[in-house]
Formats: sequence, C-alpha cells, structure tokens
Amino acid sequence: MSYSLVNMFSWLFTLDHKRIGMLYTLIGIWSGFVGLSFSLMIRINFIEPYYNVISTDCYNFLITNHGIIMIFFFLMPILIGGFGNYLIPLLCGLSDLNLPRLNALSAWLLLPSMLFLVVSMCLGAGIGWTFYPPLSSSMFADSKGVDFLMFSLHLAGVSSILGSINFICTLYSAFTVNIVSRSSIILWSYVFTSILLLVSLPVLAAAITMLLFDRNFGSAFFDPLGGGDPVLFQHMFWFFGHPEVYVLILPGFGAISHVCMNIGCAQDAFGFYGLLFAMFSIVCLGSVVWAHHMFTVGLDVKTAVFFSSVTMVIGVPTGIKVFSWLYMIMNSRVSLSDPVLWWIICFIILFTMGGVTGIILSACVLDSILHDTWFVVAHFHYVMSLGSYTSVIILFIWWWPVISGLSLNKYLLQCHCVVSNVGFNLCFFPMHYFGLCGLPRRVCIYECSYGWVNMICSVGSFISAFSGCFFVFILWESLVTGNKILGFYGSSSTITNLSTSPVAYHNNFFTYGYSVDYGDYWVHWNGDWWLSSLY
Repeated sequence: MSYSLVNMFSWLFTLDHKRIGMLYTLIGIWSGFVGLSFSLMIRINFIEPYYNVISTDCYNFLITNHGIIMIFFFLMPILIGGFGNYLIPLLCGLSDLNLPRLNALSAWLLLPSMLFLVVSMCLGAGIGWTFYPPLSSSMFADSKGVDFLMFSLHLAGVSSILGSINFICTLYSAFTVNIVSRSSIILWSYVFTSILLLVSLPVLAAAITMLLFDRNFGSAFFDPLGGGDPVLFQHMFWFFGHPEVYVLILPGFGAISHVCMNIGCAQDAFGFYGLLFAMFSIVCLGSVVWAHHMFTVGLDVKTAVFFSSVTMVIGVPTGIKVFSWLYMIMNSRVSLSDPVLWWIICFIILFTMGGVTGIILSACVLDSILHDTWFVVAHFHYVMSLGSYTSVIILFIWWWPVISGLSLNKYLLQCHCVVSNVGFNLCFFPMHYFGLCGLPRRVCIYECSYGWVNMICSVGSFISAFSGCFFVFILWESLVTGNKILGFYGSSSTITNLSTSPVAYHNNFFTYGYSVDYGDYWVHWNGDWWLSSLY
C-alpha cells in the first residue's frame, strides 16, 4: 500500500483534535465559497430593476440556501468545529478532547448533511432560510427538496450537539480545579457557545420534526384548519435563531478579547472578569429575547414592551466589551501598522454599526415599520456576517504561525484588510437606505430610481468576493514560499505559553508575553515535536 494511500486513511480515521479541526476548517472554507457564489448570483439579479438574469424560482432557491450554508456550513464549522477543536486542548494543557470518537463522528456527520443539502438544491426548496409555514407546508411547497433540506439541518444539528457535549466535558474537566480560573477567555467563550447550542438546537429539531409530520403524515401542528398555529413555529424557530446569533459571535468575542489582552494593558476594570461577566450577561439576556423577531405577529403590549426592553439592555454588556477592547488597544504594545490591530478596529466599527441598528429595530414601533425590509438585512449582515467573518480572519492571522510554523505576508494582509472593508461597506451600508425607503427584502424587482444604488451594492459584493479569494491566496503564499518563523525550528527552540500566538510576518517578527496573573498554562513546547504533531 502506497504512502499516500496510508496517509489518506490516517486522515479519514483520525481521532486527533488538530486534524479534525483542520477537516472542519476545510469543509467550512469550501462551503463559504459556495455560499459566496450564491450571494454573487443574488446581487447579479439586482443589477437590473426589472430584468431578472436568474428566474424567480432559482432566485428563491439561492436565498434559501445562501443563508443556511453561511450559518451552518461556513461559520459554525470554522469558528466552533475548526478553531474550537484545535485550540481547546492546547489552551487547557490536554493531549486531546475528552471524547475523541464523538469528536470524529460530529465532524463526519457534516458530509451527509451537505449531501442532503445538495439534493435539496437539485429538487428545489425556495422557502427562505427561516422556512415559515404555511409557505413551507405541502400545500405551497410540495417539492421533496424541502424535506431533504430539513434532513440536512437535522444532521447538522446532531453534529453541533455532539461537538458541544464534547467541549463541555473537556472544559469541565479542565476547570474542575478552579471554576473561576483565569484561563484564556477563548475557553470561556466556547463554554457559553456550547451551552447555548445544547439549549437551543433541540427546539429547532422539534420544530422541524413537527413541520415534517405536517408535510408528510397529515398532522396539523402549524395548520390553522386542523387547530394548529403557524406562529408557534416562529416562536420555536427564533428560540433557536436568536441564540444562534450569539453562538456565531461568542467565539469572535473570545478571540478579540484574547488578542486584546495579549497586545494591550488589561486592568481589573477592563480585564478578564469584566469581559467574562459581560459575555455571561449577553448569554443570559440573549436567550430570552427571541420574540423581538416577531413584533408583527400581534403580540400584546406588555409582551412587546418586555422583549423591546430586554433587547435594549443587551447593549450594556456589549458596550462594556467594546470599551474594554478600546482601552486595551489604546495601551497596546504593537505597531499601528500591525494587521491584527487593523482587523480588531474594523471588527469594533462594523459590530458597533450593527449593534446601533439593532437598538433601532428593538423598538417594537420602529420594527413594525422596518420589518422585512432591507434595513433588517443590513443589520443582520453587519452584526453576524461581517462580525463573525472578521473574527475568522483574526483567528487565522493570530494562530497561523502556531498552526503552520510559517509567517504571513504583512503587506498583503494590510491590502486585504483595506479591500475587504471597502467591499463590505459598499455592499451593505446602502441597504440601510433601501430599508428606510421601504423596499422589501427578497423581492428582486424594484423601482428603477434605485438602480444606481443597487449597482453600488453589487460592486461591493464583487469586491468582497475578491477579498475572500485574496485571503486564501495569502495563506497559500505562506505555504508555498515556506517563510519559516525563527524559534519554531531546532532542537533547542521552544514555544513558550501556548495560550498566546507569536504573530509573525515576513519583515516583522515579535512575540507577545502573557502575564501569569491571567492563568494561562506556561508550557515549554519543543518546536520539532510541535510541528511533527500536525501531520
């Protein structure tokens, strides 16, 4: 048997957390480009106000699958499955996760899930990524593609639940000695993320199962003619859907906090415990505000006021985190030309923009006006899409030298940051204007006077797509040129304190220390052994 075949089988049957993390990341990157291509096709349809390059049915299929792919197959595999698998054992000082076979099962469940998703695309499932009944009922959507789409989500949910159980078991064993240990803030972000997934995903699974029974077995959970209630599905979906937003952003919060605490000065008021309890408050408050997505279904006044008020209160712990990050980077020890610093500032700006529009939408009166307009699309993408994607870039830049032992080109990273943010804002910022003008989302025909603004959005989307390809090129360039980092090779070289990353570029290598007061594991890790364990 050839070496390449043996190597392939070793990857297929691996239980090593680093390899499984890489598999998650590769699946996420592939899915991200599929979802990105769908978004480009959507924007192409908006270039002309009345002439649709893509048929209406195909457009609805793209809208449905773009949202699902980006959430379940791009952001979650990379942020949670990829970096979570890779970093948690290293930051805990463990050799692997507690349940490695469960970890492998959760990774490989994504493949049949993606297969069902592809089948649903072929058969057709144009019901929107929220798949509300009665639109998703058998009366209006009789295609079997809808059923395959729900099977796909079931498997993706099982994969996430298994991964969350594994993370919680591993982190519980690591925190048993001291539950308030000042371990890396990233570990705590994964604790909160896993808890949210365990609480919310079974509710989504129940809602999808009930909908499948309505479609195929004659039940009437969501059919008013049989005594059901379609609003019940919205409650169940958003009980999952809103915590899901924090599932996608909490690893980013942890990453930004970790980097800021490494490069900056963290005092007690703006340090570990402030960030930790702010994150905990966001988790608690974010779990009880799902109905702010449903102000237009006829909630009574007291219920609407409650959900509006609690949604606005979430801005307080979020503000604490933002001001803590700003304080730390203002006292940072890095050069202003550092790409990590650029991306952190971009994350704060983009996420704050999305948070401000979220406060606007939290008012039930304003939400009734702006509901289902492009304003909601702009808010959603600024908070989750751009915030989570930016945190993915930061995680790659910060940990790439540790993962690969290679440096990244500093000047290419600076160009990528500029190009990306120009594309992001050109694409999504004008959508606020569309929403304020009352343009409904998901409708691909619009009044021709908005054509030039839609053209700007489409140009921005193409720039954003180019930036995604550009970043993959930067990683590829690092691997091909083999820019080795001094200190990672040689029998006497060591990596000190795995909780920090030596951020290194071609012409600028430096390593950040991390105070033992913050509880990281100070481990001397032989450079040769570290690199050989990757493959």
